Amino acid sequence: MTDRNKQYDVIVVGAGAAGLSAAVLLGRSKRRVLVVSLRGRRNSPADRVNNVPYAHGTAPAEVYRKMESDAAAYGVGFVWDEVLTARAGTESVVVDTRSSGSFSAGRLLLATGPIDDLPGWIPEGQWGRTVFDCPYCHTLEHDGASFVAVGTGEETLQHALLCRQYADGLTAVVSDPAAAGSALAGRLREKGGTLVVGTVRTASTLPSGELLLQTDKGTEITAGAVVLDTAVQRPNQALPEALGLELNPHGFPRTTLSGQTSHPRVYNTGKTNPSSPYFAWTGAASSGLNAARKISEDLAFG
Repeated sequence: MTDRNKQYDVIVVGAGAAGLSAAVLLGRSKRRVLVVSLRGRRNSPADRVNNVPYAHGTAPAEVYRKMESDAAAYGVGFVWDEVLTARAGTESVVVDTRSSGSFSAGRLLLATGPIDDLPGWIPEGQWGRTVFDCPYCHTLEHDGASFVAVGTGEETLQHALLCRQYADGLTAVVSDPAAAGSALAGRLREKGGTLVVGTVRTASTLPSGELLLQTDKGTEITAGAVVLDTAVQRPNQALPEALGLELNPHGFPRTTLSGQTSHPRVYNTGKTNPSSPYFAWTGAASSGLNAARKISEDLAFG
C-alpha cells in the first residue's frame, strides 16, 4: 500500500511511454519512486502499437502492463488517480490528487504529454482505428483503402502524400484556401489526389465500416481511413502553470535536452513541440530515459 507520509525521491506524473520508461530506470537506480497517473493513455484506443522494437503489433494495454510490472519489481509505487495540482518549494515538491491525498518528493517529473482535442464529428469507437493522426503507425493496416487527410493546410497535404502508397483513392480536406495554391497541393494532384477546401462537419459509419464525411459545403466523401493533422493536440498546461514554470512558444514547459525546467526540482518529458508531428512512442520513451538519468545524477551530485 502506498504511504502518503513517505518522502519519495521522485514523483512521476503520467504512466505513458515517457513516464514508465523513467520510472523503470529510476527504480533500477534504487530511487524511491511514485508514479501517479490515470489509467488511460493517449494511444489506449488503438488496437496495437506499431514501429516499437520488441513490442510491434502488441496491444497498448499489454505493453503498459509489462512496463508497470517491470517498474514495480524495482520498488516503484503506483497511485491510479488524477493529479489536481502541484507546488514546488526550495526543499521538496508536493502533488495533490483527487481522492488519494498529497504526496511529497525531492523531484517531480511531468510526463503527462499533450491533450488531444478531437473533432466532435469522429464517430464513437473510431479514434485510433479508422481515424488517427500518424501517417506511419496505422496506415499499413488500411492498405488499399480510400484515404482522406483532414486539417488546416500544408501539414494536412504532407500527411496525404505520405499515405499515397497505401491509398486506393486519396483526398485532402483543408480549411485554409491558401493551401490550394501551394506546391504540395500541386504534388497531390500529380499523384492523382483530390483537394477539397472546407471543414468536415459530420461523419457516420457505413455498413461497410467506412466513414461518410460531409463538409460544411455539403461535399460527401467516403473514407476507409482518415488521417488528422496535429492541430488536435494542445499542451497540458494545468500543472506547469500551477508550478509557475516558464513555457516555450508552443505552450509547453521550457526544458533543456535532459528535461530540466525553470524550477530546479521539476523536470518535464515527452512531446514538447507540436510542430514535430512524428514524435513517436519510442521518442517519448527515450526522452523519459534521458530525464531519469539527469534526475538520478541531480540526486547523486546535489
